[in-house]
Amino acid sequence: MSQERDSHSRQSNYEHIPTGRTPTRRIRTGRVPPGRIPTERIRTIGPQPKRRLWPFMVLMILELLFLLGMVALWPWPYLAMNNYVGPNVEVAQVQISTTKFPHLMHAQVILFEKDHQLSQSIDCYLMQGNTLTLQFDTITFASWENSLGLHLGYKLTRLLGCHSVAMLTDSDTRPGLNGGEDGFFTMVQRQTWYAELVQAKAYYSNSAPLLANLRVGQKTETFDVFTPPKASL
Repeated sequence: MSQERDSHSRQSNYEHIPTGRTPTRRIRTGRVPPGRIPTERIRTIGPQPKRRLWPFMVLMILELLFLLGMVALWPWPYLAMNNYVGPNVEVAQVQISTTKFPHLMHAQVILFEKDHQLSQSIDCYLMQGNTLTLQFDTITFASWENSLGLHLGYKLTRLLGCHSVAMLTDSDTRPGLNGGEDGFFTMVQRQTWYAELVQAKAYYSNSAPLLANLRVGQKTETFDVFTPPKASL
């Protein structure tokens, strides 16, 4: 009888603690008094929660889109510079002549394409003694980019000092020549992050002013207009 009493009063060295549906292992309780919960953490042997991978996936997608954007933007300078010419290239011919009105001069401005074919003819007026100037959009690149095919370029875009009507009542500036300013020039001129990336600079440069001042008895005078030489930059 004493042996049966001792076996009932003796605590088992192991106790099964259920945790719901997840299976658990039996832990050793030692000499834990009856009614108390053992403090050892119960380690489950069921499936562990999966790590969240979507933040890494989103980051990888953003990096991929950024790289694709850089690849798409890199050819932009090459495409834009196809409309530009280098230094000392004839881009226009200006013929200034007298009119039937005293001191009023007529100017015919002939624009040339890259292959020196006629591109556009402009008629305008200015007073004798005034000057007519052609303005270029100018883009330069870092010296190391010259080996990549990116060089100094000029694009004739404005005519300054000449009116479209003989009454001289309109503006003496005529923009939009050769398609006007392109998006690449505008972005580089604003010094955006892309301009820093391609290491380019954009600014305006002018031709030598053409003076409308004919000699006595002279009816017309012709000027050949060239892009500025590289040494003048």
